[in-house]
Amino acid sequence: MKRSFLAFVTAGVLVTAGLAVTGGTAAAAADPPSTIHVATMSCGGAQDGSEAKPYCTIAQAIAFAVPGQTIAVREGTYFGTEVPRSGEPGKPITLAARPSSMGTAVTIIGEPAFHFAGVHDVVVDGFLTNTGGPGVVVENSSDVMFTNGRITASSGPGVEIKGDSRRVTVSSTLTNVSRGPAFAVGGGATDTLLAANSVRGIRYTGVAPYPAVAVADAPRTTVINNTIVTDCLAGVDVSGESAGFALVNSIVRTTTVSTPGRCSGSPAPDPANVVPVTVAGAATSDGTIDYNVIDPGHGGALYSWAGATFADPSALHAAAGQAAHDLKTDPKLAGVADTSFGLRPGSPAIDSALATAPRLPATDLRGNAHADNPDAANGGGGYVDRGATEVVPTPTVSSKIVHAAGGGALDAVVTTTRTYPWPTDGPIGTFSFRGDGPATVINRTGSARLTFGNAGAACAMVILSLYGFPTAASAYYDSPCVMLGGGYAAVTPQRVLDTRSAIGRPGTTPLSGGQQVDFAIPGAAATASAVVLNVTVTNPQSPGSLRVMRSDLFEPVGANLHFVANETIANLVTVPVRNGKVSIYNDSAGTSHVLADLVGYYANTPNGLTAATPARVLDTRSAVGVPGTSPVGPQGRVVVDVSSRVPAGTTAVVLNLTVTKPTQSGHITLFPNGSAVPTASNLNFVAGQTVNNMAIAPVVGGKIALAHGGSGTVHVIADLAGWFAPGAGGTFLPTYRRHLFEPGQNAGGLIGPGQSARVFVNKSDCGSTSCEPRTAVVANLTVDNAGAAGYLSIYPYGQPKPVVSVLNFNKGQTVSTQATVGVAEDSFMIFNSSSTTVEVFVDQFGFYFGSVA
Repeated sequence: MKRSFLAFVTAGVLVTAGLAVTGGTAAAAADPPSTIHVATMSCGGAQDGSEAKPYCTIAQAIAFAVPGQTIAVREGTYFGTEVPRSGEPGKPITLAARPSSMGTAVTIIGEPAFHFAGVHDVVVDGFLTNTGGPGVVVENSSDVMFTNGRITASSGPGVEIKGDSRRVTVSSTLTNVSRGPAFAVGGGATDTLLAANSVRGIRYTGVAPYPAVAVADAPRTTVINNTIVTDCLAGVDVSGESAGFALVNSIVRTTTVSTPGRCSGSPAPDPANVVPVTVAGAATSDGTIDYNVIDPGHGGALYSWAGATFADPSALHAAAGQAAHDLKTDPKLAGVADTSFGLRPGSPAIDSALATAPRLPATDLRGNAHADNPDAANGGGGYVDRGATEVVPTPTVSSKIVHAAGGGALDAVVTTTRTYPWPTDGPIGTFSFRGDGPATVINRTGSARLTFGNAGAACAMVILSLYGFPTAASAYYDSPCVMLGGGYAAVTPQRVLDTRSAIGRPGTTPLSGGQQVDFAIPGAAATASAVVLNVTVTNPQSPGSLRVMRSDLFEPVGANLHFVANETIANLVTVPVRNGKVSIYNDSAGTSHVLADLVGYYANTPNGLTAATPARVLDTRSAVGVPGTSPVGPQGRVVVDVSSRVPAGTTAVVLNLTVTKPTQSGHITLFPNGSAVPTASNLNFVAGQTVNNMAIAPVVGGKIALAHGGSGTVHVIADLAGWFAPGAGGTFLPTYRRHLFEPGQNAGGLIGPGQSARVFVNKSDCGSTSCEPRTAVVANLTVDNAGAAGYLSIYPYGQPKPVVSVLNFNKGQTVSTQATVGVAEDSFMIFNSSSTTVEVFVDQFGFYFGSVA
């Protein structure tokens, strides 16, 4: 195993060197990421250690780690690992397990699980090891820490520290070891710290007795606040050149909690023959034993000091000046399921430890701070419990979740508030936070930032455990929710469906009447909350309509686009994505060719919408936005500067786009300024037609660009209705199709000549989760069989009616358009300019609310 690992490292170095030459000095100078990711289940293909492309093994990550980096290992089972890399003082290499809150952990198998040889400044945090031989081996290494782990070894030692190893710490770790010590410190190791560990020493029939903690020739070893329980094995054995040894604030018991006063097995040895604490050699000259609880239940001597045995602390104190505050009593331990021995009520260990002891851990085995139990008298200058676990109260907890300022639209922050019935010197409990994805955040701060996958009610699972994780036990559970909308991401228009040329589906036959087509959405938009498509129908054989919807949903009513036979017409559509796909249904008696161009999507971007009173930014008839009053010529290009109307950083604008007086048929395409014109369209027209369509145009450098795809000339008009910019404006919540306004519904749907009608948004999709304030709505407007030509204007309730149109229609025409309009008091207005009453249908597809700021 060692040989193959070293070979891998060598190969990794060669590859890295090759990349450095290829990438040049810029690549070499780039700062490394703070975190390298490892996963067993989601790795594969190209691996770069990012969260999206994690390495498959810990060894891969270690091969590229540099001082100050953290290797985050996701839950799963991994093979034992050698650690040949070193950090720097203050910048260790950290291996951090990321367990699940539901009990699934990061487990290392193999012998040993971790092997440190000749390294320094390394931290290993949160791992479970399950080995046949040694669990962790540290040799000739310094400033190495193994913490918050669990070590199971069928043939000890659990942790072996040897050679010229200095300042090695093992803390807050559970051990379950047989056929050898849980901790073996020797071979010249110095300044070892064993703190807040729970040790279970298992006796194995036929194997010579061994102590749970063995210290031999290891100067200045400190064993503090450990709980050591064995089955008729010595608890602590110190020998050789181990000057400066200290055993403080610990609990030692040499019969198990389940078999008090006797040894297990048959035949069973005499428990009285086992001495809990033995100190010999150099440690007897300057060692320290104090503030411990030694259980006398085995019936024999408690100490062996310099070869002499002592039945109780007072005898040892009289002879050697040690154990002045040790207690000879039952510590009243509870629990053996995970070897994390707690304290029962009335335990003499509660609040009686030396609170000023050198190298006292700030928290206990479970990560809890110290708590002042009102039922126990304070001793030792404070309220620290002896042993590895602190008796703590269950706090009163409340939690909330809000949108995270300064991040993406789907980022949220969960915070908790804890109130303790007892005084404490720090936080109590470990929190687990989880959103709608697999990632779990575990910490003791009580706050976490989560990213959710889609717009809607974002609910976090919050669990508080007083025992640490992984565990299913919880002292508190809550699921606070917040409504999140998506931020807009503009893209270069891309054709994703064209039935004429086998784009989006096989074959070039038109869509039959009554037929539905599912087509894939590419790239990042495939996982978006909703996409924005410009949908065009061409060469329909009979009148009808198109419905655009989620791929798993059939909507029996409503339409996005109406057409007559042989017409080419387009409409902007905002639609949720399901399984990376969208569906279009041909609701007509004849065939139709259908095109769809992706122009943007809603996801975790910081770009929110600011809706505005519509303002004209382009009119080629009257020199608005362009010099002169000439129409756009054949294959013409127009660039409009909107930087004075929108804030810096704006990524896209909402426009109502109108063409009038075209001399030939053609189309208009909006695209990023400076880029090539894509194969897409926003608005199609024929000669002599006045037609409009809503568009969301990408903005580059404060400018929008449009191209005329036709052989004639055409006048173009654009009205600005809003903009998307980072850190401001509302986020978008797609909703099911909701009828807001239609004839026969609450006297709605009819608007008289020269009259305005008020329309209210439908907020039912919010449910019980607040999604206020609502700032704008996305709706599809349809005029049915108009009695006279005219246009509709749309504007926020309470504001003056603008002199702009959102939908133009002719007598007898049924026509639709999508519109985005600001709302006030959850409503907006529609104005009818025609000389006759018109029937208007309004369907809601989503609304903007709140802010990404």
